[in-house]
Amino acid sequence: MTTTTHKRTVHIDAPVATVFSYVKDPRHFYGAMSEGMGASLTDVTLTPQGVGSTYAWQSSMLLLHVHGVMTREEYVPDERIVDRSSTGPMWTWTFEPDPAGTTLSLAFEWSTKVPFMDKVIDLFAWNGDRDLDTILTNMKKKIET
Repeated sequence: MTTTTHKRTVHIDAPVATVFSYVKDPRHFYGAMSEGMGASLTDVTLTPQGVGSTYAWQSSMLLLHVHGVMTREEYVPDERIVDRSSTGPMWTWTFEPDPAGTTLSLAFEWSTKVPFMDKVIDLFAWNGDRDLDTILTNMKKKIET
């Protein structure tokens, strides 16, 4: 099994509670992602405790239509959110207070049973660092306005 991980960070001029409140809604995540990436979201079911929330997604990759269901595996208010896709990837948000607001980090991790398949997909299907930067930049703009 091999794993590919991308992690990016952005500073947001807002308190951690404000940033967390915005990010916890997956519609905001997919709204930030869909700008230029062609991802969409349906069937959002949010639980009061966060863990167990689900949402369906669809996108295109290498001329193929792909879809799956995300499940919220971890939910620690104002600290961490972990969502795992039925297709394997895991998205981890971390929230840290800093002197002028919040440091928001987003990590994408994908492990595959076929050796190096994660590396091939990563090379040809998307630009992980650029795409995470785009997501975080779009969220920063929304939160700070």
